[in-house]
Amino acid sequence: MTCKNHYKMPLGSIGKCDCDCPKRPRPDKKVLMLFENCAPIAGNRNTPNNIIFDTEPNSLPVTMAATIENFSIDGINVTIFRRNSQETIAVQAGSSLTFVHDEVVRITVNSFGQAYTGSFKHQITYEVEKD
Repeated sequence: MTCKNHYKMPLGSIGKCDCDCPKRPRPDKKVLMLFENCAPIAGNRNTPNNIIFDTEPNSLPVTMAATIENFSIDGINVTIFRRNSQETIAVQAGSSLTFVHDEVVRITVNSFGQAYTGSFKHQITYEVEKD
């Protein structure tokens, strides 16, 4: 019996066909999500490795576009941890850092020894499994 003939039969017979119908493609189970936020950041000389972003689990593929602004009168160090590497960038007083990275798992901020304030604006995309 061909597929064409099978589907002309009454509904009660569906599922009883031994035809060679092509398999239907499985729908993609991954969903691309978008998240954006703007948050203040602050710390003092006793705030080592102030975590301002963290991904859990680290295997979650995150692509991030972000700006970190330093409002303080002293510089800060921003460390961007990616799945297989890390990069520390100094952001001088009154300056900002803008970047786009993939595979971001964590971002930390450290001061140059004084209190600091600033902002962290980011937009991330990531994929998750859909049930």
